[in-house]
Amino acid sequence: MPPRDLRLACVARRQETADVVTFVFRDVENRPLKHLPGQALTLALPLPEETAWRSFTIASPPTRPAEVELTVKAAPNGHATRWMHKALHPGIEIEARGPLGQFSIAHHYASSFALISGGSGITPMMSMLRWLADRGETVDVVFIHAARTPEDALFVRELADLDRQMPNLRVVTVVADVPTGQSWHGYRGVIDRRMLTVMVPDLARREVFCCGPAGFMTAIGRIFDAEGGDAARFHTESFGTSKAADAIPAASATSQTEEGPTLTINGRAIVVAAGTTVLAAARAGGIVIPTGCQEGMCGTCRVKKLTGWVEMTHKGGITASEERQSYILACCSRIAADVEITTKA
Repeated sequence: MPPRDLRLACVARRQETADVVTFVFRDVENRPLKHLPGQALTLALPLPEETAWRSFTIASPPTRPAEVELTVKAAPNGHATRWMHKALHPGIEIEARGPLGQFSIAHHYASSFALISGGSGITPMMSMLRWLADRGETVDVVFIHAARTPEDALFVRELADLDRQMPNLRVVTVVADVPTGQSWHGYRGVIDRRMLTVMVPDLARREVFCCGPAGFMTAIGRIFDAEGGDAARFHTESFGTSKAADAIPAASATSQTEEGPTLTINGRAIVVAAGTTVLAAARAGGIVIPTGCQEGMCGTCRVKKLTGWVEMTHKGGITASEERQSYILACCSRIAADVEITTKA
């Protein structure tokens, strides 16, 4: 389903752990919030100094469309997420866009799954598992969550309840460390090949969804590959700030430089270095393009190309139909020649 502009009202918030809060939103016009399990929303967060666009995976299932839940960790250096924890309370309304992304169990339905998450990467997995539970599905699911400590493990009680209710579900939580004073009787340490294949002996035969820090997903992917898994059955997603969009600076924020291709945005011309992303060039010119993941997955930075040519390497954040209509993603479209775009289409 295509993304749409939304206005959401925060109606509740729950403290999950010391640094994780679940925010519950409803559409201000009481429209159903349709999405697929695993998709995301991009929020326009009204920070004091600017509006910050951030993407968050929806933790609630599409079978409960009256509300969406976003479970958000306050990153130590994450200005936007820390603002949410401090200032986003019931009654506050914000702009949003969604649903976004192609990371969904609905696109790759199978007879058996492994849902593997690290840290706050658990959120899309909870949407998928809750969706399966609400529909009364009996597919074979192994749900693995890696946390730093027992106190950092998310949704422990709910997962235990689902484990009892769903006959073909097995939930496993792994903690990296057990601090003094905390008790733990399950797996501990970093997930390696030996541990993972003990937990999921038939890993290579399952449809695998993995979300978490980049290093975590890379490690799980290598294990899956080493076990003989088909790469087409291994699906990953992460949200965070990518350096790719800023890797090549614009040659100039104005049109006075004579070398390099010209990017024209809403009628304003910027001369850039060849290979610069549209997003980086726009930023250098002081033009705001809303963005989320900055990795070509969420689709927030979609703009329309009017003329010219770019090289786009996305990760599922735009559909083939949108590409045929000349839409591109600014974060992963590199400028190869003069190009004109609009953010208003």
